[in-house]
Amino acid sequence: MVSQNYLSSTRLISEYYTGPIVRLNPDDLHVMDPDFFDEVFNITNGKADKPYRVANVFGPYPAVCTTYILRTTKEADKNSNKAIGTKDHDVHRMRRGALNPFFSKRFVSELEPFVQAIIDKMCNRLDDACETGEPIDLNLLNIHVPWLMKSLYMIPDRLMRVISPAMTDILDMRERLALQVEDIRHERDLSHTQSGHRTVFHELLQSKLSPLEKGRDRLRDEAFSLITAGSGTSAYVLKVLSYHIATNAQVQRKLLQELKTVTPQVSSHVDLQTLENLPYLTAVIREGLRMSHPVTHRNSRTFPERTLIYGGKLIPAGTTISMTPLLIHENERIFPDATTFKPERWLKSDNLQRYLVTFSRGSRSCLGINLAWAEMYLIVAKVFRRFNFNVDLVVRERDIDVAKDMIMGVPRSDTKGVVVKVEQV
Repeated sequence: MVSQNYLSSTRLISEYYTGPIVRLNPDDLHVMDPDFFDEVFNITNGKADKPYRVANVFGPYPAVCTTYILRTTKEADKNSNKAIGTKDHDVHRMRRGALNPFFSKRFVSELEPFVQAIIDKMCNRLDDACETGEPIDLNLLNIHVPWLMKSLYMIPDRLMRVISPAMTDILDMRERLALQVEDIRHERDLSHTQSGHRTVFHELLQSKLSPLEKGRDRLRDEAFSLITAGSGTSAYVLKVLSYHIATNAQVQRKLLQELKTVTPQVSSHVDLQTLENLPYLTAVIREGLRMSHPVTHRNSRTFPERTLIYGGKLIPAGTTISMTPLLIHENERIFPDATTFKPERWLKSDNLQRYLVTFSRGSRSCLGINLAWAEMYLIVAKVFRRFNFNVDLVVRERDIDVAKDMIMGVPRSDTKGVVVKVEQV
Protein backbone atom coordinates (compact mmCIF):
# COMPACT_ATOMS: atom_id res chain seq x y z
CA MET A 1 0.00 0.00 0.00
CA VAL A 2 1.43 3.38 -0.94
CA SER A 3 0.18 6.93 -0.69
CA GLN A 4 -0.17 9.58 -3.33
CA ASN A 5 3.60 10.05 -3.10
CA TYR A 6 4.13 7.09 -5.46
CA LEU A 7 2.27 8.82 -8.30
CA SER A 8 3.80 12.25 -7.73
CA SER A 9 7.26 10.78 -7.18
CA THR A 10 7.11 8.87 -10.46
CA ARG A 11 6.30 12.10 -12.30
CA LEU A 12 9.07 14.03 -10.54
CA ILE A 13 11.69 11.35 -11.11
CA SER A 14 10.88 11.23 -14.82
CA GLU A 15 11.14 15.02 -15.06
CA TYR A 16 14.43 14.99 -13.12
CA TYR A 17 15.99 12.44 -15.43
CA THR A 18 14.39 14.17 -18.46
CA GLY A 19 13.22 10.88 -19.87
CA PRO A 20 10.16 8.63 -19.93
CA ILE A 21 11.88 5.56 -18.44
CA VAL A 22 12.61 5.26 -14.73
CA ARG A 23 14.39 2.26 -13.18
CA LEU A 24 12.40 1.51 -10.02
CA ASN A 25 14.38 -1.62 -9.17
CA PRO A 26 17.32 -3.38 -10.84
CA ASP A 27 14.97 -5.41 -13.05
CA ASP A 28 11.89 -3.15 -12.97
CA LEU A 29 11.33 -0.24 -15.37
CA HIS A 30 8.51 2.28 -15.37
CA VAL A 31 7.63 3.88 -18.73
CA MET A 32 5.69 7.14 -18.98
CA ASP A 33 5.24 7.21 -22.77
CA PRO A 34 1.53 6.61 -23.60
CA ASP A 35 2.44 5.57 -27.14
CA PHE A 36 4.43 2.63 -25.77
CA PHE A 37 1.45 1.09 -23.95
CA ASP A 38 0.33 -1.06 -26.87
CA GLU A 39 3.89 -2.29 -27.35
CA VAL A 40 3.83 -3.78 -23.86
CA PHE A 41 0.20 -4.74 -23.33
CA ASN A 42 -0.75 -6.82 -26.36
CA ILE A 43 -1.21 -10.46 -27.32
CA THR A 44 1.74 -10.66 -29.73
CA ASN A 45 4.60 -10.47 -27.24
CA GLY A 46 4.40 -14.14 -26.37
CA LYS A 47 4.54 -15.26 -22.77
CA ALA A 48 3.61 -12.46 -20.38
CA ASP A 49 4.22 -13.18 -16.71
CA LYS A 50 2.96 -11.06 -13.83
CA PRO A 51 5.57 -10.02 -11.23
CA TYR A 52 5.27 -11.57 -7.78
CA ARG A 53 4.56 -8.26 -6.02
CA VAL A 54 1.53 -7.73 -8.27
CA ALA A 55 0.27 -11.30 -8.51
CA ASN A 56 0.26 -11.75 -4.73
CA VAL A 57 -1.94 -8.72 -4.10
CA PHE A 58 -5.23 -10.54 -3.43
CA GLY A 59 -3.99 -13.59 -1.58
CA PRO A 60 -3.07 -17.14 -2.49
CA TYR A 61 -6.10 -18.68 -4.18
CA PRO A 62 -7.86 -16.77 -6.99
CA ALA A 63 -6.67 -17.85 -10.40
CA VAL A 64 -7.10 -14.73 -12.43
CA CYS A 65 -5.76 -12.40 -9.75
CA THR A 66 -3.58 -14.90 -7.93
CA THR A 67 -2.94 -18.59 -7.68
CA TYR A 68 -2.88 -21.12 -4.90
CA ILE A 69 -0.53 -23.71 -3.44
CA LEU A 70 0.16 -26.27 -6.14
CA ARG A 71 0.52 -29.77 -4.82
CA THR A 72 1.58 -31.97 -7.71
CA THR A 73 5.32 -32.46 -8.21
CA LYS A 74 5.34 -31.13 -11.76
CA GLU A 75 3.37 -28.01 -10.93
CA ALA A 76 5.18 -27.48 -7.63
CA ASP A 77 8.52 -27.42 -9.44
CA LYS A 78 7.10 -24.92 -11.89
CA ASN A 79 5.70 -22.59 -9.23
CA SER A 80 8.10 -23.14 -6.33
CA ASN A 81 5.33 -24.84 -4.32
CA LYS A 82 4.33 -21.52 -2.77
CA ALA A 83 1.14 -19.51 -2.57
CA ILE A 84 2.21 -17.09 -5.26
CA GLY A 85 0.22 -15.15 -7.82
CA THR A 86 -0.63 -16.40 -11.27
CA LYS A 87 2.77 -15.25 -12.27
CA ASP A 88 3.15 -17.92 -14.93
CA HIS A 89 1.73 -17.13 -18.37
CA ASP A 90 0.61 -20.68 -19.17
CA VAL A 91 -1.15 -21.26 -15.83
CA HIS A 92 -2.97 -17.95 -16.21
CA ARG A 93 -3.97 -18.81 -19.78
CA MET A 94 -5.41 -22.15 -18.68
CA ARG A 95 -7.46 -20.69 -15.84
CA ARG A 96 -8.65 -17.65 -17.72
CA GLY A 97 -9.67 -19.82 -20.64
CA ALA A 98 -12.15 -21.60 -18.39
CA LEU A 99 -13.66 -18.25 -17.31
CA ASN A 100 -13.76 -16.47 -20.67
CA PRO A 101 -17.10 -17.94 -21.86
CA PHE A 102 -18.78 -16.65 -18.71
CA PHE A 103 -17.76 -13.07 -19.52
CA SER A 104 -18.19 -13.11 -23.28
CA LYS A 105 -20.30 -10.50 -25.05
CA ARG A 106 -22.93 -13.12 -25.83
CA PHE A 107 -23.19 -14.34 -22.25
CA VAL A 108 -23.40 -10.79 -20.90
CA SER A 109 -26.27 -10.05 -23.28
CA GLU A 110 -28.11 -13.05 -21.85
CA LEU A 111 -27.67 -11.56 -18.37
CA GLU A 112 -29.26 -8.26 -19.39
CA PRO A 113 -32.73 -8.97 -17.89
CA PHE A 114 -31.08 -9.97 -14.62
CA VAL A 115 -28.99 -6.77 -14.55
CA GLN A 116 -32.01 -4.66 -15.49
CA ALA A 117 -33.98 -6.12 -12.58
CA ILE A 118 -31.26 -5.14 -10.12
CA ILE A 119 -31.08 -1.62 -11.57
CA ASP A 120 -34.85 -1.29 -11.21
CA LYS A 121 -34.54 -2.12 -7.51
CA MET A 122 -31.86 0.54 -7.14
CA CYS A 123 -34.07 3.10 -8.88
CA ASN A 124 -36.94 2.22 -6.55
CA ARG A 125 -34.60 3.02 -3.67
CA LEU A 126 -33.78 6.37 -5.27
CA ASP A 127 -37.50 7.03 -5.72
CA ASP A 128 -37.95 6.55 -1.99
CA ALA A 129 -35.12 9.00 -1.33
CA CYS A 130 -36.85 11.57 -3.54
CA GLU A 131 -40.02 11.32 -1.49
CA THR A 132 -38.39 11.40 1.93
CA GLY A 133 -35.57 13.81 1.17
CA GLU A 134 -33.14 11.31 2.66
CA PRO A 135 -29.53 11.87 1.51
CA ILE A 136 -27.85 8.96 -0.26
CA ASP A 137 -24.14 8.16 0.08
CA LEU A 138 -22.78 6.97 -3.28
CA ASN A 139 -19.37 6.35 -1.84
CA LEU A 140 -17.83 2.89 -1.92
CA LEU A 141 -14.40 2.84 -0.35
CA ASN A 142 -12.30 -0.28 -0.99
CA ILE A 143 -8.96 -0.25 0.78
CA HIS A 144 -6.67 -3.18 0.01
CA VAL A 145 -3.56 -4.02 1.99
CA PRO A 146 -1.66 -6.16 -0.56
CA TRP A 147 1.27 -7.33 1.50
CA LEU A 148 -1.01 -8.53 4.31
CA MET A 149 -3.34 -10.63 2.19
CA LYS A 150 -1.13 -13.71 2.08
CA SER A 151 -0.75 -13.65 5.87
CA LEU A 152 -4.47 -13.13 6.45
CA TYR A 153 -5.30 -16.27 4.48
CA MET A 154 -3.07 -18.25 6.86
CA ILE A 155 -5.03 -17.19 9.96
CA PRO A 156 -7.85 -19.64 10.85
CA ASP A 157 -11.31 -18.13 10.36
CA ARG A 158 -12.25 -18.60 14.03
CA LEU A 159 -9.20 -16.66 15.17
CA MET A 160 -9.73 -13.97 12.55
CA ARG A 161 -13.26 -13.35 13.85
CA VAL A 162 -11.79 -12.67 17.30
CA ILE A 163 -8.91 -10.52 16.07
CA SER A 164 -11.04 -8.47 13.70
CA PRO A 165 -14.83 -8.67 14.11
CA ALA A 166 -15.10 -6.36 11.09
CA MET A 167 -13.91 -9.29 8.94
CA THR A 168 -16.96 -11.38 9.90
CA ASP A 169 -19.05 -10.42 6.86
CA ILE A 170 -16.18 -11.19 4.48
CA LEU A 171 -15.50 -14.55 6.11
CA ASP A 172 -19.21 -15.39 6.04
CA MET A 173 -19.35 -14.59 2.33
CA ARG A 174 -16.35 -16.81 1.60
CA GLU A 175 -17.94 -19.65 3.53
CA ARG A 176 -21.25 -19.24 1.68
CA LEU A 177 -19.37 -19.38 -1.60
CA ALA A 178 -17.60 -22.55 -0.50
CA LEU A 179 -20.93 -24.17 0.42
CA GLN A 180 -22.39 -23.11 -2.91
CA VAL A 181 -19.48 -24.75 -4.72
CA GLU A 182 -20.20 -28.06 -3.02
CA ASP A 183 -23.98 -27.78 -3.49
CA ILE A 184 -23.53 -27.23 -7.21
CA ARG A 185 -20.88 -29.92 -7.46
CA HIS A 186 -23.28 -32.46 -5.94
CA GLU A 187 -26.36 -31.04 -7.73
CA ARG A 188 -28.03 -29.94 -4.50
CA ASP A 189 -28.35 -26.34 -5.69
CA LEU A 190 -30.89 -25.93 -8.48
CA SER A 191 -31.50 -22.20 -8.02
CA HIS A 192 -30.13 -21.50 -11.50
CA THR A 193 -33.21 -23.18 -12.95
CA GLN A 194 -35.31 -20.41 -11.39
CA SER A 195 -33.00 -17.46 -12.08
CA GLY A 196 -32.53 -18.47 -15.71
CA HIS A 197 -28.74 -18.26 -15.73
CA ARG A 198 -25.90 -20.45 -14.54
CA THR A 199 -23.20 -19.30 -12.14
CA VAL A 200 -19.47 -19.16 -12.70
CA PHE A 201 -19.25 -22.32 -10.58
CA HIS A 202 -21.26 -24.24 -13.17
CA GLU A 203 -18.86 -23.17 -15.90
CA LEU A 204 -15.72 -24.01 -13.95
CA LEU A 205 -16.96 -27.35 -12.63
CA GLN A 206 -17.90 -28.45 -16.14
CA SER A 207 -14.78 -27.06 -17.79
CA LYS A 208 -11.74 -29.05 -18.89
CA LEU A 209 -9.72 -27.93 -15.89
CA SER A 210 -8.03 -30.68 -13.90
CA PRO A 211 -9.68 -31.98 -10.69
CA LEU A 212 -7.04 -30.10 -8.69
CA GLU A 213 -8.13 -26.85 -10.34
CA LYS A 214 -11.74 -27.54 -9.29
CA GLY A 215 -11.03 -27.82 -5.59
CA ARG A 216 -13.36 -26.27 -3.02
CA ASP A 217 -11.01 -23.56 -1.76
CA ARG A 218 -9.72 -22.55 -5.18
CA LEU A 219 -13.19 -22.11 -6.66
CA ARG A 220 -14.38 -20.33 -3.53
CA ASP A 221 -11.63 -17.74 -3.73
CA GLU A 222 -11.88 -17.46 -7.50
CA ALA A 223 -15.51 -16.41 -7.12
CA PHE A 224 -14.66 -14.13 -4.20
CA SER A 225 -12.01 -12.34 -6.25
CA LEU A 226 -14.44 -11.85 -9.13
CA ILE A 227 -17.07 -10.38 -6.81
CA THR A 228 -14.75 -7.99 -5.00
CA ALA A 229 -12.76 -6.91 -8.06
CA GLY A 230 -15.84 -6.38 -10.21
CA SER A 231 -18.16 -4.66 -7.75
CA GLY A 232 -15.63 -2.28 -6.22
CA THR A 233 -14.19 -0.89 -9.44
CA SER A 234 -17.54 -0.48 -11.23
CA ALA A 235 -19.08 1.22 -8.20
CA TYR A 236 -16.12 3.58 -7.95
CA VAL A 237 -16.42 4.62 -11.61
CA LEU A 238 -20.17 5.17 -11.30
CA LYS A 239 -19.70 7.26 -8.15
CA VAL A 240 -17.18 9.57 -9.80
CA LEU A 241 -19.12 9.70 -13.06
CA SER A 242 -22.34 10.60 -11.25
CA TYR A 243 -20.61 13.50 -9.53
CA HIS A 244 -19.21 14.94 -12.75
CA ILE A 245 -22.55 14.66 -14.56
CA ALA A 246 -24.33 16.30 -11.63
CA THR A 247 -21.92 19.25 -11.51
CA ASN A 248 -22.05 19.98 -15.24
CA ALA A 249 -25.44 21.31 -16.33
CA GLN A 250 -24.52 21.28 -20.01
CA VAL A 251 -23.46 17.63 -19.91
CA GLN A 252 -26.58 16.71 -17.98
CA ARG A 253 -28.80 18.52 -20.49
CA LYS A 254 -27.17 16.93 -23.56
CA LEU A 255 -27.28 13.48 -21.99
CA LEU A 256 -30.95 13.79 -21.07
CA GLN A 257 -31.84 15.01 -24.56
CA GLU A 258 -30.16 12.01 -26.14
CA LEU A 259 -31.71 9.55 -23.69
CA LYS A 260 -35.17 10.93 -24.44
CA THR A 261 -34.75 9.94 -28.09
CA VAL A 262 -34.80 6.27 -27.08
CA THR A 263 -36.82 6.54 -23.86
CA PRO A 264 -39.53 9.16 -24.47
CA GLN A 265 -41.17 8.19 -21.18
CA VAL A 266 -39.39 7.65 -17.87
CA SER A 267 -40.88 4.17 -17.75
CA SER A 268 -39.78 3.32 -21.32
CA HIS A 269 -37.58 0.23 -21.68
CA VAL A 270 -34.44 0.36 -23.80
CA ASP A 271 -32.07 -2.51 -24.50
CA LEU A 272 -28.30 -2.55 -24.22
CA GLN A 273 -27.65 -2.68 -27.96
CA THR A 274 -29.62 0.54 -28.49
CA LEU A 275 -27.73 2.31 -25.71
CA GLU A 276 -24.38 1.24 -27.15
CA ASN A 277 -25.21 3.19 -30.31
CA LEU A 278 -25.81 6.49 -28.49
CA PRO A 279 -22.71 8.64 -29.17
CA TYR A 280 -23.03 11.13 -26.33
CA LEU A 281 -23.82 8.49 -23.69
CA THR A 282 -20.77 6.55 -24.88
CA ALA A 283 -18.63 9.69 -24.68
CA VAL A 284 -19.85 10.41 -21.14
CA ILE A 285 -18.96 6.90 -20.00
CA ARG A 286 -15.52 7.04 -21.64
CA GLU A 287 -14.78 10.34 -19.94
CA GLY A 288 -15.95 8.85 -16.65
CA LEU A 289 -13.59 5.91 -17.10
CA ARG A 290 -10.74 8.28 -17.89
CA MET A 291 -11.27 10.51 -14.87
CA SER A 292 -12.27 7.98 -12.21
CA HIS A 293 -9.03 5.94 -12.08
CA PRO A 294 -10.60 2.78 -10.60
CA VAL A 295 -7.19 1.08 -10.68
CA THR A 296 -4.27 3.33 -9.79
CA HIS A 297 -1.40 0.92 -9.22
CA ARG A 298 1.04 0.46 -12.06
CA ASN A 299 0.32 -2.31 -14.57
CA SER A 300 3.31 -4.63 -14.88
CA ARG A 301 4.40 -7.37 -17.26
CA THR A 302 7.50 -9.52 -17.51
CA PHE A 303 8.36 -11.14 -20.84
CA PRO A 304 10.67 -14.07 -20.13
CA GLU A 305 11.32 -14.86 -23.79
CA ARG A 306 11.12 -11.50 -25.58
CA THR A 307 13.38 -8.48 -25.82
CA LEU A 308 11.55 -5.19 -26.34
CA ILE A 309 12.96 -2.06 -27.93
CA TYR A 310 12.30 1.50 -26.79
CA GLY A 311 13.92 4.50 -28.43
CA GLY A 312 16.51 2.28 -30.07
CA LYS A 313 17.55 0.74 -26.75
CA LEU A 314 17.04 -2.90 -25.82
CA ILE A 315 14.98 -3.97 -22.81
CA PRO A 316 16.28 -7.47 -21.99
CA ALA A 317 13.95 -10.44 -21.62
CA GLY A 318 12.97 -10.98 -18.00
CA THR A 319 12.77 -7.27 -17.21
CA THR A 320 9.55 -6.10 -15.59
CA ILE A 321 7.97 -3.22 -17.52
CA SER A 322 5.37 -1.09 -15.77
CA MET A 323 3.01 1.66 -16.90
CA THR A 324 0.42 3.60 -14.90
CA PRO A 325 -3.01 4.20 -16.50
CA LEU A 326 -3.67 7.26 -14.33
CA LEU A 327 -0.60 9.01 -15.71
CA ILE A 328 -1.73 8.25 -19.26
CA HIS A 329 -5.25 9.51 -18.62
CA GLU A 330 -3.90 12.76 -17.14
CA ASN A 331 -1.40 13.38 -19.93
CA GLU A 332 -2.01 16.95 -21.14
CA ARG A 333 -0.58 16.27 -24.59
CA ILE A 334 -3.26 13.67 -25.27
CA PHE A 335 -6.05 15.03 -23.07
CA PRO A 336 -5.78 18.85 -22.92
CA ASP A 337 -7.30 20.30 -19.76
CA ALA A 338 -7.15 16.76 -18.41
CA THR A 339 -8.68 17.47 -15.00
CA THR A 340 -11.87 18.85 -16.57
CA PHE A 341 -14.79 16.55 -17.42
CA LYS A 342 -15.28 16.97 -21.19
CA PRO A 343 -17.21 14.16 -22.91
CA GLU A 344 -17.04 16.14 -26.18
CA ARG A 345 -13.37 15.27 -26.56
CA TRP A 346 -14.41 11.70 -27.44
CA LEU A 347 -16.73 12.89 -30.20
CA LYS A 348 -13.95 14.77 -32.00
CA SER A 349 -11.40 12.00 -32.43
CA ASP A 350 -11.58 8.21 -32.67
CA ASN A 351 -7.82 8.11 -32.11
CA LEU A 352 -8.29 8.90 -28.41
CA GLN A 353 -9.68 5.43 -27.75
CA ARG A 354 -6.22 3.88 -27.95
CA TYR A 355 -5.26 5.94 -24.89
CA LEU A 356 -8.22 4.80 -22.77
CA VAL A 357 -6.51 1.99 -20.89
CA THR A 358 -8.77 1.57 -17.85
CA PHE A 359 -9.21 -2.14 -18.57
CA SER A 360 -5.62 -2.65 -19.71
CA ARG A 361 -4.95 -4.72 -22.85
CA GLY A 362 -3.41 -7.96 -23.96
CA SER A 363 -3.80 -11.48 -22.61
CA ARG A 364 -4.20 -10.22 -19.03
CA SER A 365 -6.68 -7.41 -19.69
CA CYS A 366 -9.75 -7.06 -17.48
CA LEU A 367 -11.80 -10.25 -17.61
CA GLY A 368 -15.06 -8.44 -16.89
CA ILE A 369 -14.79 -5.65 -19.46
CA ASN A 370 -17.99 -6.62 -21.31
CA LEU A 371 -20.00 -6.84 -18.10
CA ALA A 372 -18.57 -3.55 -16.83
CA TRP A 373 -19.53 -1.71 -20.01
CA ALA A 374 -23.02 -3.23 -19.92
CA GLU A 375 -23.52 -2.15 -16.31
CA MET A 376 -22.41 1.40 -17.03
CA TYR A 377 -24.61 1.79 -20.11
CA LEU A 378 -27.68 0.44 -18.35
CA ILE A 379 -27.18 2.24 -15.04
CA VAL A 380 -26.23 5.66 -16.40
CA ALA A 381 -29.09 5.59 -18.91
CA LYS A 382 -31.70 4.50 -16.38
CA VAL A 383 -30.59 6.72 -13.50
CA PHE A 384 -30.02 9.98 -15.38
CA ARG A 385 -33.20 9.60 -17.40
CA ARG A 386 -35.12 9.57 -14.11
CA PHE A 387 -33.08 11.48 -11.53
CA ASN A 388 -30.90 14.49 -10.82
CA PHE A 389 -28.33 14.50 -8.02
CA ASN A 390 -27.77 17.53 -5.80
CA VAL A 391 -24.10 17.35 -4.81
CA ASP A 392 -23.82 20.53 -2.73
CA LEU A 393 -22.42 18.51 0.19
CA VAL A 394 -19.62 17.02 -1.92
CA VAL A 395 -16.19 18.66 -2.18
CA ARG A 396 -14.31 17.39 -5.21
CA GLU A 397 -10.80 17.80 -3.77
CA ARG A 398 -11.84 15.99 -0.58
CA ASP A 399 -14.35 13.38 -1.74
CA ILE A 400 -13.74 12.66 -5.44
CA ASP A 401 -10.17 13.21 -6.62
CA VAL A 402 -7.65 10.42 -6.12
CA ALA A 403 -5.41 11.16 -3.13
CA LYS A 404 -3.96 7.71 -2.49
CA ASP A 405 -2.97 4.67 -4.50
CA MET A 406 -4.31 1.59 -2.72
CA ILE A 407 -4.66 -0.46 -5.90
CA MET A 408 -7.95 1.36 -6.33
CA GLY A 409 -7.84 5.12 -6.17
CA VAL A 410 -9.19 6.49 -2.91
CA PRO A 411 -9.93 10.06 -1.79
CA ARG A 412 -8.42 11.95 1.11
CA SER A 413 -8.61 10.50 4.61
CA ASP A 414 -11.02 13.24 5.70
CA THR A 415 -13.57 12.42 2.99
CA LYS A 416 -17.22 12.73 3.98
CA GLY A 417 -18.37 10.37 1.26
CA VAL A 418 -20.33 11.28 -1.85
CA VAL A 419 -23.58 12.28 -0.16
CA VAL A 420 -26.27 13.47 -2.57
CA LYS A 421 -29.89 14.57 -2.52
CA VAL A 422 -31.99 12.84 -5.17
CA GLU A 423 -34.53 14.73 -7.28
CA GLN A 424 -36.89 13.61 -10.03
CA VAL A 425 -36.16 14.76 -13.58
